[in-house]
Amino acid sequence: MNEIAVGVGTGGSATERAVRWAAQRASWSGSRVRLVQVVDEASSASVESGARECLDEAAALAAAVDAGLEVVTTLERGSPIDVFERISADAEMLVVGSDWHGGRRASRRRVLSLRIAAVSRAAVAVIPDRDPGGRRGIVVGVDGSHISDHALAFAADEADRTGEPLIAVHSWDVVAMVGGEYGYGAPLIAADDLARAEEEILDAALAPVTAAHPGLEVRRTVVAGDPVHDLTEAASEASMLVVGSHGRGALARFLLGSVSQGVLADLVTPTIVLR
Repeated sequence: MNEIAVGVGTGGSATERAVRWAAQRASWSGSRVRLVQVVDEASSASVESGARECLDEAAALAAAVDAGLEVVTTLERGSPIDVFERISADAEMLVVGSDWHGGRRASRRRVLSLRIAAVSRAAVAVIPDRDPGGRRGIVVGVDGSHISDHALAFAADEADRTGEPLIAVHSWDVVAMVGGEYGYGAPLIAADDLARAEEEILDAALAPVTAAHPGLEVRRTVVAGDPVHDLTEAASEASMLVVGSHGRGALARFLLGSVSQGVLADLVTPTIVLR
């Protein structure tokens, strides 16, 4: 059976928003919700009892969204990173909350959500502790890569399902592309030619999406700038942001790509990271 796994903290609004978001998604997809709380190996009986109470409260929140949901609770001992990596292998999506609101120092929950996102084998949704209000639009980052195509297809399905516009953002660094090494020296490619080439990249990526979703409203953005800034800005009034992660190499298990890491570090809306 399809399952959405949710990391449950020690209570608070960050956990509540993550649980409600996951329950709403499970309600339309017909998935089971697995609520997971992790305690240290050396935790006392009282700590474990408190964790079970948090799980029961989270289960009640999920049931309030849809009384027909199948909800299971799991109390694990050990490292949250190891536990969620293992659980994500059998889940369609892993959902975690983040209580970071900006500022100079990130909270422990925000750091933990980034680390969990990096090791998840499933799509991971990081839910900010903020009211989405009446936001509309599914923003997706497009760079012409295979993982970007996967993210674009996912975002298009979401936009079609919710009746919201798909906002495809292709951002490229003009200094790095048209300048010499470190942005100095003779231009390698004329800026106008490069701009047309970048437009073609987005057109090519969108072609199969528009064919599969003929009634979908699609908004295109091609901009020379910083991808993290441009995606965050586009998503500031959107209901969801979707990005692909390019974490690779021997440390890929522990790393996200720079763009996915960047948007999660400045979380403005529920953000889905796909690998």
